[in-house]
Amino acid sequence: MGTVSNQRASELPRRQLWVAYVVGAFGLGLAHQANFLTPLRAHELGASLQVIGLIVGAGSLVPAVTSVPLGRVIDRLGPRRSFIVSAAASTVVALLFVTVTNYWTLLVLQLVLGGVRTMGWLASQTYITSLGSADDRAMLSGRFSFFTNVGTMVGPLMAGLVAQVVGFRLAFAWLAFYALVFAIIGTMLVETRAADRSPQRKGEGAGFRVAVKLLGVRGMQVALLLTFVRLWNEFIWSSFFPVHLVDIGFEPGVVGTVVFMKGLVATLLAPTVGYWIRFMSPQSLAALGLGFGALGLVVSPHVTALPWVYTASLLVGIGAGFSLPLLLAIIGDAVSSEQRGIALGLRMMVNQMAGGAAPVVVGPLIAALGVVLGFGSAGLFAGGLLIVARMLHASDRHVRTA
Repeated sequence: MGTVSNQRASELPRRQLWVAYVVGAFGLGLAHQANFLTPLRAHELGASLQVIGLIVGAGSLVPAVTSVPLGRVIDRLGPRRSFIVSAAASTVVALLFVTVTNYWTLLVLQLVLGGVRTMGWLASQTYITSLGSADDRAMLSGRFSFFTNVGTMVGPLMAGLVAQVVGFRLAFAWLAFYALVFAIIGTMLVETRAADRSPQRKGEGAGFRVAVKLLGVRGMQVALLLTFVRLWNEFIWSSFFPVHLVDIGFEPGVVGTVVFMKGLVATLLAPTVGYWIRFMSPQSLAALGLGFGALGLVVSPHVTALPWVYTASLLVGIGAGFSLPLLLAIIGDAVSSEQRGIALGLRMMVNQMAGGAAPVVVGPLIAALGVVLGFGSAGLFAGGLLIVARMLHASDRHVRTA
């Protein structure tokens, strides 16, 4: 099979580009659907709230541990083949969910699904960052992120509709169908480069030694700080702001529209990053967008009346929409194609760390200081990290131009 790399996006077949964009809906789309159905099925099987929390959390535990080794596998196999394997394996695991009659078995399958679908998510990111030239990377990643955001919005909606008709158990067959469709779509991809069939280099192991070396790359340092802020902002806002709105009297349906608006803003903005980086670097634009997200945390407790409550959705959505495609572009520029899978796995690890730390740290803070000071402190902390990221980027640019 042929490969495509180092070509301008305008030189690539349009069909090839569209397939690359569409596969972005697989990883997070499947994760959101599984996280929607699994707790409902566990509750139906008699699991307590504590056990349900453990089962849901298991889906994030495996990606935190395995993302770097999976990135190494992707670098060796190639992103196309890795994506197909992931989607096919996810199909099988989703079908196994249908057979489950014990909620502890759900826990085991959540662990397995967390690993196999993460491989597909990393492979799709590796693929899109390997297409086109460096000048095209932000534009391509923006369009890819559009489909990612669509998958996270539409997927759970479809899973809910299916569950309403056939029940929570059989609804997992929809997940299997969803994954199977993407396994078929994956066969339409053209590999961006030949798979690395060389013997494993001495000392690389599962990729952790390479990951440690990448931590010394200034561009990666900037990207990892920015990705930490991205997940910090989103997890805090989505975990605590809806609860606060319900506590002060908002109807759950209205709260749902507030959360939906954040996703809608992110979806609409992601494809525009190719235009905005004409005026500033990807690092500066990502920091600016995430700065709006941090501001969203600070102002959220102060905009709790209609229609002003949607201001918080707008601000956090701006950060979410700009940051993902730009982070992919930044990492694509910072490392070679042979190490891109490991680099993206390292980003995934930091994501899981931020997603796990944010609610654990800020929850008690809100309980002790109140919503205003708790959200304000979280937003200021995010702003401080963004300042550090900008300083690192400025020093990196000075070294490059010296």
